[in-house]
Amino acid sequence: MFDFKTVLVSLAGSGLLSVSVVMGLSKYLGDRWMARYKSGLDQQLEAYKDALERKRKRIESELGHRTYVSKTQFDTEYGALKECFAALGKLRLSFNGLRPMIDWTPEDAEEKARLVLARLSRVTERFNPFIELAESVYPFVPSDIYEQFEICMKAVFTEIKHIESDIYKALTPAGYNNGQKQRERFDQAYFAAARLARQHFQQISIVSE
Repeated sequence: MFDFKTVLVSLAGSGLLSVSVVMGLSKYLGDRWMARYKSGLDQQLEAYKDALERKRKRIESELGHRTYVSKTQFDTEYGALKECFAALGKLRLSFNGLRPMIDWTPEDAEEKARLVLARLSRVTERFNPFIELAESVYPFVPSDIYEQFEICMKAVFTEIKHIESDIYKALTPAGYNNGQKQRERFDQAYFAAARLARQHFQQISIVSE
């Protein structure tokens, strides 16, 4: 490292500068170097403090959106939602296949009606157990997710009643359009519930009991 004081002392020893001048210059240069050094340290310290503050705010933001639960509660909620989505997924498969494609349906109106009613029976077989399950685990399902489950229920119920009330009217183009609306309503709520469930568990932290 370059040392001004050593250089000045050497110059004084050679007779080029007096000792007092050397010492004065040495102190002046030393003070300036110290000031620059201190300024650099201050800048580094401020940068470090800024980084720590940003990290603190990020952590506080993350913690502020977290929910702390016991492992028992976590397992209960996870199990309830897992069962609901298993039942709802099966219902969705049957519901989406309730109305056969118009081009693939039998030409005979009676045969067409029997085909749809057979599929309707399958939907009902999966619809009723899902309602019972959802009601039984209601206390353990987050309210925003349960709201989406209810939308799915209403969409299926509306379609069932539509077909049961007048099977032949339900198989007209207008009936198919109504059915399509209910399927879209169901799917939108189904995927919304799945998204909310993932977000819910991402924000949960398990605490020791």
